[in-house]
Amino acid sequence: MKVSRGVWMMLLASLSFGLMNVSVKFVHHMPVSEVVFFRAVVQIILSLTVLLQLKQSPWGKNPKLLAMRGLFGSIGLFCYFYTLQVMPLGNAIVIHYLSPILTTLVAVALGDEKNHPLSYVFFGMCMIGVVVVNGVSADVTFYGILAGLGGALFSAFAYNTIRRLKNLENPNVVVFYFPLVTLPLAFLALWMGNGPWRMPVGAEWLWLLATGVTTQLGQFFMTRAYQDEKASIVSGISYAGIVWAASFGVFLFDESYEWLQYAGMGLVLLGMVLNVFFNLRREATR
Repeated sequence: MKVSRGVWMMLLASLSFGLMNVSVKFVHHMPVSEVVFFRAVVQIILSLTVLLQLKQSPWGKNPKLLAMRGLFGSIGLFCYFYTLQVMPLGNAIVIHYLSPILTTLVAVALGDEKNHPLSYVFFGMCMIGVVVVNGVSADVTFYGILAGLGGALFSAFAYNTIRRLKNLENPNVVVFYFPLVTLPLAFLALWMGNGPWRMPVGAEWLWLLATGVTTQLGQFFMTRAYQDEKASIVSGISYAGIVWAASFGVFLFDESYEWLQYAGMGLVLLGMVLNVFFNLRREATR
């Protein structure tokens, strides 16, 4: 059974986003809107540089759909960064990874894809794992969970919009619209007083730069994955990020988890692996 390019792209995206999570965690004391602002600035610079080298127009042919991708992604980003700052890394990642399930459900609801009933069993395993991981932790908060669920839902909308842009837009243009929409929203949040402006110092500049660079890589690989493969297949691959999150949390941030939480993470990963290989086998036998 041949593993598609889309699967490999999503694996690279999950690693890139895992490194982004570490960068955000290292500047957890800064206001969310400020971190989002710096990330957007770095991404816009990188995106424009690539587009100019390719002599590609940055505006695309479907501005409304591209703007929707940017808006959905931006709202999801604000929610997600908030959970990263107020919850342990592993917990924040696991709850955010409801987004692959929601991505597939939204794709089915829109009529873009059909899903085998057995896939819902695997999704159920993942959801139970998410509940177990967060249900036994004293460090999670109601607002953190609420923000995590909101981030997962809006990310699902964003990913399906990317899927709709398949064969319509260059992946680099799709990536460019994300920070293009995020930047004014970050300005608005800062103007409304989402935490006092705090000028970065020392190594914080490097972590903010790393946040933008790793995000750019992750967005590019993820966009290619969703444009190369079915959402029901590649969306589940992002669950590999749970492994990165747990590892980085333990070794870099001295976080600890109970055995039941590790079991919950394992259940999420098992559901992901079974769903991916089941769908890949179905595609191979058609």
